[in-house]
Amino acid sequence: MKVLVLGGGPAGMTAALAAARAGAEVLLLEQNERIGKKLLLTGNGKCNYTNLELDAARYDTDGPDFVRELIKRYPPKAIIRFLEELGVPPLSRHGGWIYPHAEQAAAVLNALRAALEREQVTVRTGTRILGIQREKKGGFRIRTEEKPLYAERVILALGGSALAKTGSDGSGFRYAEELGLKLEAPRPALCPLRSAERENPFFRAAQGVRVPAELTLFVDNAARGRESGELQLTKEGFSGIAVFQLSLFAGRALAEKRKTELCINFLADFTADTDFFARRLSLPFATDLEAVGNGLVPKNLWGALLRRAALTPQQAVKRGDWELAKRLSAALTASRFTLQGLGSLEKAQVSAGGIALSELSGQSLSFRRVPGLYAAGEILNVTGPCGGYNLHWCFASGLSAGQSAASDEVKI
Repeated sequence: MKVLVLGGGPAGMTAALAAARAGAEVLLLEQNERIGKKLLLTGNGKCNYTNLELDAARYDTDGPDFVRELIKRYPPKAIIRFLEELGVPPLSRHGGWIYPHAEQAAAVLNALRAALEREQVTVRTGTRILGIQREKKGGFRIRTEEKPLYAERVILALGGSALAKTGSDGSGFRYAEELGLKLEAPRPALCPLRSAERENPFFRAAQGVRVPAELTLFVDNAARGRESGELQLTKEGFSGIAVFQLSLFAGRALAEKRKTELCINFLADFTADTDFFARRLSLPFATDLEAVGNGLVPKNLWGALLRRAALTPQQAVKRGDWELAKRLSAALTASRFTLQGLGSLEKAQVSAGGIALSELSGQSLSFRRVPGLYAAGEILNVTGPCGGYNLHWCFASGLSAGQSAASDEVKI
């Protein structure tokens, strides 16, 4: 059995390894000069590859039942064991986020490359794919810039469309469409959020500010997610890991043209309610609003929030002014910003959308309408939040697709 794996990212390498271990002759094609380029960037180079608290319900997908069943087959302990067997022991951080013990993505890549060599997988880099065609007698013809290649079974592991410089240029989606497969339109995910007020005086004044904050995502006025962490204000809107976590669900809401807002509490570590500000307005130092805000948040952020609330730093205050205290509390703890869009694909960690799971046949990751074709990783319409979710999906789907493609029980 000859299996051709298209794409040398984590899903492709894992699929090639699984197929070879199941007895297939495997050729892996990668357009970059080296395999695993994007893997080296994961987890800021530390490679958070799974999560002990992984919850299948947190994936954004058209096939939640499919994802749940695959995660049952390949839970976090199975992915940890898979890498341990390759010589990469785990390290747990942040309450269950799993990294290689060396906290280096290169350790995972080196282990995968060595395993591919041991299993005699042929790896061909610098090979650009131009198209995929089904042969009338079965199998596939792969057009490249050199001579065409033929294989009985093909695994699509070409990634998504985020960070094109790493090889995830969206080409896999084009090949899938040419083969008649249904796609959900790709969009940025785990990325910055753009405000409808971008580049207005507030963002011009506050851009570059980094502060701890609690963020709540509202969709059609209902709270749909809440995250805490460092918030970075940019000229277009918001960035930071807490924003990235919410961007997955914000992106879907925006794609569905629903009202999407981000509510920010800049003082979430204590109760900054109306009583708090009324007391602060009564203290001796509170001669004007600039003095009232001194020490609470960065000066430029305080000024920007005041102006957004139609107030000024130089405004004199009255002792115990309840209405003013109410306005200040709202500005600092419940500022709502209407969202207009997502950051670019080049600023996204992954892309959401992709080949619909409804096209798949059972848990084999093969396609009902294209026998002999399989897929794994980001090319499928499965996207998770930060915290090891997306690498876990790459490894789990790669193991399943590789084993299935090499199985003699699968009919072409």
